[in-house]
Amino acid sequence: MTIVQLFKIAFFRIPDLKFVKKAEFSKVIVFLLSASVLIAVPMTINVLGVFRDVQADGQKIGESIPDFTIENGKLATAPGTQGFIYQTDSIIFTFDPDGNRTPADIASDVTGSVIAVALLKDQLVIRIPSSGLSTSMLDSNQLEFDYSEPALRNLNGQAIREALSNQAIPWLIKLIVFFVALYPSFVSLLITLVMGTFIATIYTRLKRFSYTFFENLKILIVSAALPTLISVIVQLLLPSFDATTFILFGSLFLFTQGVKQSPKIQFKT
Repeated sequence: MTIVQLFKIAFFRIPDLKFVKKAEFSKVIVFLLSASVLIAVPMTINVLGVFRDVQADGQKIGESIPDFTIENGKLATAPGTQGFIYQTDSIIFTFDPDGNRTPADIASDVTGSVIAVALLKDQLVIRIPSSGLSTSMLDSNQLEFDYSEPALRNLNGQAIREALSNQAIPWLIKLIVFFVALYPSFVSLLITLVMGTFIATIYTRLKRFSYTFFENLKILIVSAALPTLISVIVQLLLPSFDATTFILFGSLFLFTQGVKQSPKIQFKT
């Protein structure tokens, strides 16, 4: 069975889904990977939307940043330069050349999904929203960098203003966001379909159809193609749409339609 034949079955010949059990698993995996790519698209668009919001806020902040340099690991400004806190819907930016604030103060500023960036007297502090993923990967969702570190020794106000004035999101960032979104999409879909396969196996046993767990998994993966496409389209219009639940129940429904004409196991009397 070719991939083209599987594609026709997935979208146009639902009653023939039962024949997917004969397909090579390597070809069925193509459907799983393709579905993962589709699911990653709305997530990528949403993340890039957040990036644009942060970028737009960053441009406003950039206009307020005065000239400064790093001298002897400390923030140095012209006499009379005052610190300030600039808050938007996505960022809390703190400029504190006088050393009035501490990293603990920055942590207390953050609520919800807001990002905090602070140029303190002797440290750059970045605090990202709390999440299980961020804390497991970084041990803490607050990053603190001394100005004495080589990467920050040449930090200055003009460089930050120029960086924040760039309105375009680099293609490399877009690709990184997409591939980062692809991994959880693949894992989530795989877990959903494996769970669905247990339900599908119970169904086939009750109906006395002679399908193994592995055969049911192959059928369910191909069955998920159409619900995945529909869920992605809906998510693009309605980001809060629960795609996982829709894919699970949509796939199971198509699965039942595809196998319902299968021959039943005959018990000897």
